[in-house]
Amino acid sequence: MKTGGLTTRRTALLGQVRIMKLGIIGSFCLTATLMSTAVADDWARPMVQTKKIDFGVIATGSEVKKLVEVKNIYNQAVHISEVKTTCGCSAAAAGKTTIEPGGTASVQVKMNTHKFRQKKDSNLIIRFDLPRFAEIRIPITAYIRSDVVFDPGLIRFDNVDEGQEAVSVVNIRYAGRADWKIVDVKVDDPLLTADLRPGQRGNGRVDYNLAVKLDSQTKAGRIRDMITIVTNDRNNPYVPLMVEGTVVPEYSVTPSLVKFRPVQAGGSVQQRIVVKGRKDFRIESVNCDGMSDCFDAIVSAESRKVHVVPIRFSAPQDPGQFEEELVIRIAGRSQPLRLQVSGVIN
Repeated sequence: MKTGGLTTRRTALLGQVRIMKLGIIGSFCLTATLMSTAVADDWARPMVQTKKIDFGVIATGSEVKKLVEVKNIYNQAVHISEVKTTCGCSAAAAGKTTIEPGGTASVQVKMNTHKFRQKKDSNLIIRFDLPRFAEIRIPITAYIRSDVVFDPGLIRFDNVDEGQEAVSVVNIRYAGRADWKIVDVKVDDPLLTADLRPGQRGNGRVDYNLAVKLDSQTKAGRIRDMITIVTNDRNNPYVPLMVEGTVVPEYSVTPSLVKFRPVQAGGSVQQRIVVKGRKDFRIESVNCDGMSDCFDAIVSAESRKVHVVPIRFSAPQDPGQFEEELVIRIAGRSQPLRLQVSGVIN
């Protein structure tokens, strides 16, 4: 009987020891998992300098956006697997998801000012799955005024031809104090001019029409700016109004950067470019000053809006990388088009 009792107690003690070991192992695994997660979070954080996204005070109906830049500071590619926000009052989208070493990507954050009002707080979440998992959270805050409405929500210039003026108009409506008024419109870009004209006033409602003109000297490319509406409201005198648009060049070349595939010394390789214009035009020549004997372009003698130009590169005997500039001359145009080309000679 005593032997059986000792055996029973010994078995119980061994069971307790086994449970304690399992508990220690489980605690160790949990700690290791938490530590690895923390390390995973830490590696991604230095790529984003933005600590907080503050939209300030914005009007109902306004289309306000902010960009968060992600810069790959590592020697291997980084992949963004997901971007989102924690509230329907805001939305996020990534411009591109794979970031090469030294490259950057932008995450656009936009407030929903049509459905939501007053103070709204949320978070931007950026998740990575390469080179390993990480998650970054950035606080978002905004105050959406219900008494000021923009219609439409921004100044937009869509596909303006280079060299042409353009005008965009926004109606500004206010409901509240009878003495409320706009005292100034601040525009930082000298190529934008604002013309504010008062509309109807009465019964606590005030209307304005704001016309913004884009100067004909604006260079081709994207437009992204902010206009500040200054009011006599002591508590919240400033209301931002976004400006977006695109100025389309008279001529464009696709792709914007030509990269020839690797070629053996003495061999040749071919690539095509597409040159487009707003009206019929003729290409006079395509030359390269740095390697004049290496590039040969076949151009049409006809005038047309779209030219597909085959370009043959004949590699010299010296191996190595090359980066050159092709000069495309258009008949009747003093300034040539320029195109960067690169490749590797094995």
